[in-house]
Amino acid sequence: HLSLVLLSSTALFLMSGSKCLCVARRYSDADRLFTSSSGSTSGYCQPTEPCWPSQQEWQSFNVSVKGRLISVQPEGTPCFTEGPTSPACRAVVGNWTNPYWRSAQPGAMQDPIWEEDDEGNSCFNPTQPCAQGRVPPYAVAVQEVADISCALSFAVHYNIRVVIKTSGHEYQGRSTAVGALLIWMYNHKLIQIIENYVACSGAPPVPAVNVTGGACWGDVYEAVAPKYGVVGGSARTVGACGGYTLGGGHSYMSPAYGLAVDNVLAFSAVLANGTFAVASACSHPDLFWALRGGGGGTFAVITSAVYLLHPTPTEGVTGYYTNINLLRNATSVSLLLDGFLSAVPNLLSPNQTGGVWGGYFFLGMSTFTAIFVYNGTLPAAQTSLQPLQEFVVSNPTDFLVTASQFFPAASMNDWHNIIDLGDPTGTPIIVGSRLVPLSACTDSAQRAIAVTAMTALAAAQVIVEGNLVAGGAVAAFDRGSVHTSVTPAWRDAVLHLTFGGTCSLNCSIEEIMAVFYEVADLSGMLRAAFPDSGAYWSESDYNEPEWQQSFWGSANYLRLQRIKQQYDPQGIFECHHCVTLPD
Repeated sequence: HLSLVLLSSTALFLMSGSKCLCVARRYSDADRLFTSSSGSTSGYCQPTEPCWPSQQEWQSFNVSVKGRLISVQPEGTPCFTEGPTSPACRAVVGNWTNPYWRSAQPGAMQDPIWEEDDEGNSCFNPTQPCAQGRVPPYAVAVQEVADISCALSFAVHYNIRVVIKTSGHEYQGRSTAVGALLIWMYNHKLIQIIENYVACSGAPPVPAVNVTGGACWGDVYEAVAPKYGVVGGSARTVGACGGYTLGGGHSYMSPAYGLAVDNVLAFSAVLANGTFAVASACSHPDLFWALRGGGGGTFAVITSAVYLLHPTPTEGVTGYYTNINLLRNATSVSLLLDGFLSAVPNLLSPNQTGGVWGGYFFLGMSTFTAIFVYNGTLPAAQTSLQPLQEFVVSNPTDFLVTASQFFPAASMNDWHNIIDLGDPTGTPIIVGSRLVPLSACTDSAQRAIAVTAMTALAAAQVIVEGNLVAGGAVAAFDRGSVHTSVTPAWRDAVLHLTFGGTCSLNCSIEEIMAVFYEVADLSGMLRAAFPDSGAYWSESDYNEPEWQQSFWGSANYLRLQRIKQQYDPQGIFECHHCVTLPD
């Protein structure tokens, strides 16, 4: 998950600075971003059409799911129906940026831009009437597996589009759609630690945790602490069985333990035909491979996942925070990036000091702020970071260190608690990203290209975040895509570089489109800098031009299509830049 959790107050300040960042061009009314499958109504029955179920048919369906059918209204509705000073509206406004509250509203996305349809209709812009927008009119609040089977059967019978939401952390609008039936997993929550889990006969028992479809990572972290850690998202409200994991799932723990999908031992799922299945290395292994990186909302509805647990290091872990003022703008940015990229391979190599670093940094034209965690002792952490610190200190004309602090933590979870600022959401943000390969650090010519591109990104006045979430265990696991379907570029990467542009809630559709296109332009610059790399499915440019290659690679994508044909031959599960049926 794009980690605005780290410097959220700074990020929100940047967002509020203008109505719309990076508006570079004008676009005609006919030029719509949202006509792709993220919001497509083509071929599906809509509420205004005769094919739409009658109220009696909806009521019968509600009986079949034991009264768990919800008529969904956009979360901003009370401010229009009861007035802006009503208690209900004040509750909406007071909770607007609260990710826990947004998770608990069936129609709310963490990024409200995806509640707006392609004509600009929504229920959060005070300058226009409240409209349903892209919010599904009905949802099934899942509490048991049978609810999902019934929902799929009903949707297929009436040709209604299906979408799935766990917590609503989605940068591509895949969890919502006009006129859809929402399978809402929020209430399906269970976390169970299994000390001696055996996924397949003959496999050695390992500590594991089984989590169901509505559980969020914060609850999982607290459940397994202090004895264990588990690879999950930096934002605690991200769902532990949703698109985060199914798209690959990066973490500050990934350099030490791998991607989230590398740590999945089994999935339970409801298939497109309504039947229940367990996918593991020995049960539906092809589906298991597809679910380990092939993307959410594509192959099945995940009801639970079993993750490998990692014992907490006996001597704890070490955190590090630094803030560096860049005194000569672009010159200093470039110098810092060159030194930092040169140091990254050693930071991600356990052969140097016995541990590896993970974490995040934010880059602007005048500041560099980083917060990292090392899975080892303070002396080892200091030794590992010393060359980079010496490089910074040796260039006083360019760098002024205003903060530099190591701090101990009992576990990865404790470190996360220390740096967690609450992950406020509710503000539109449009993201782009690229995986930065190891060659951008070790090859001087490639490093120069990387430095130029990253400096230009910082100069574009967008929120730039570097995720130190690759290398180490990520590079060591499954280099041949035998066990996972994520892009092979993950195994060659050292950084996941993300950036975002934003709009205020009352942006016009043209202003929003301008931000999308600016993000697309900047993403294109990164693709040119790292042409043989890829992008992370969950945090990618909405307009990624060769998305099949970027997210999975051509060989993986063709295999994913064959598995899609096997498990979802009617194409019931559909979303933006998701695996499609073969032509």
